[in-house]
Amino acid sequence: MIPIGDSLGKVLSEIIIHVKRFYGLDHVPPIDHFDFHQQQPLPRAPYLFQGRTRPHMIGRSTIRAGLVELSRKAGARRHDGSRLDIAPHDCRRVFASEHLNNGTPPHVLRALLGHERLDTVMIYAKLYPGTLVEEYRRHVRGVYQTVHGPEVLKAPTAEEWTALERSCGLRDMGTHLCALPAGDHCPKGLVCLGCVHAQPKKAALPLFEKMRANHARELARAEARHEPLGQIASRRLELARLDQAVRRANELSVDVAQAMEVALMT
Repeated sequence: MIPIGDSLGKVLSEIIIHVKRFYGLDHVPPIDHFDFHQQQPLPRAPYLFQGRTRPHMIGRSTIRAGLVELSRKAGARRHDGSRLDIAPHDCRRVFASEHLNNGTPPHVLRALLGHERLDTVMIYAKLYPGTLVEEYRRHVRGVYQTVHGPEVLKAPTAEEWTALERSCGLRDMGTHLCALPAGDHCPKGLVCLGCVHAQPKKAALPLFEKMRANHARELARAEARHEPLGQIASRRLELARLDQAVRRANELSVDVAQAMEVALMT
């Protein structure tokens, strides 16, 4: 049993009509056929693909020659540009590959092809380059939407584009505005505290003071626990950076970072 689509069904119907009309019959006439592999005659059957002059089975050489002629008329080419002459088994190979690439279960295809083992069916599991790329993109899009939500791939609004253009001019680090354009190498490894390129936001002053109090408390605890000198030195360096951020934020008469953002927008 071979399932067929509407287009192929229409073609087969036209062939049946043509054969019956050619022989002036109301049915496709049964004809003899000989199995050259088994070297024995086969039962008479109403084969569709018959000779033009009399009811007889078309030979394999005739079918192969017809496919080669169609291949050359269609200009079939291989991936390297050389001429491609399609053989009868290529049709079977394409049938199997297309079904596997479009989700037909291998055990169903095994029954359709008449194979005994699934390993034989999986020989046809060849992905075309376009299919490979599209399947990979679909998988990545699915994962991306699962993680970030269904709205993540929507087209950006004009306001979102404006925000993106602004962020490409300056990096907004939350508590600071970085003077290094987006994409430039950061020598500090994005450690903004104490960096000459980072302009602290005056609005972040309460957060800086809270962070400084926490670091000062943790430094006192570390000294009381007699932590290694390297860890204590690192805590002192972080506290010094926070002191500098607090001092620079206190020295601002206006929020310079906000003024820079406004200037970029205008």
